[in-house]
Amino acid sequence: MAKTLYEILEVSDSASPESIRASYDRLHEHHAGQVAGHEDAANRLVALREAYATLSDPALRQAYDRRLALRAELATMPEAPSRPLFGKFFMLLVAVACVAGAVKYQSGREQVVREQERAAAALRVAELEAQRERDERAAAERAEAQRRADEANERAALERERAYSRQVSRDLQNAESNARLQAQHKEQQRLAEERQRQSEAQRQLAQDKAALRKLEAENARSLRF
Repeated sequence: MAKTLYEILEVSDSASPESIRASYDRLHEHHAGQVAGHEDAANRLVALREAYATLSDPALRQAYDRRLALRAELATMPEAPSRPLFGKFFMLLVAVACVAGAVKYQSGREQVVREQERAAAALRVAELEAQRERDERAAAERAEAQRRADEANERAALERERAYSRQVSRDLQNAESNARLQAQHKEQQRLAEERQRQSEAQRQLAQDKAALRKLEAENARSLRF
């Protein structure tokens, strides 16, 4: 015998809307974790949603309760005292009318639920697309920022190389200038030393000449005497 919607949600037929909601949430969470790769779990989720869609709606629940009561009554008919055929036929017509009305109402309700689910799915797709666009935009901005940083680093490195080249050139120029100054200083020092030697040589020569003249003068006096 097929389960009733109350049995599917594991509640009694007198359960409050809060109890029905709590039981649905609990069972949905339990079966949702088993859906991947399990057709039975997926079927149970579908049955749970259909049961909750009916029992959470007061009008649908009332119609469903009437159907259950009629089903129970029809199930006990063979054991009850015999009724006139017209009465049974009338009851059957009433039952068919109730079932048809409930089915029509529930069909419309299920259509609304499906539309809501499709709208929710479309919203999730739109959110995912928006998130993808945001991620792509953020990635593009990061790439652009990295490109600008790389260009700045390259310019800084080139400027450092140019500064180093200028410094090396200045150092070479200073070294050459110092070398020329040192060479000039050495040359000046050599010339000064040369002039000093020449001056000493001239002074020595003058002394020697003076000594020679003195000696000649002394020789000349000694010859006169």
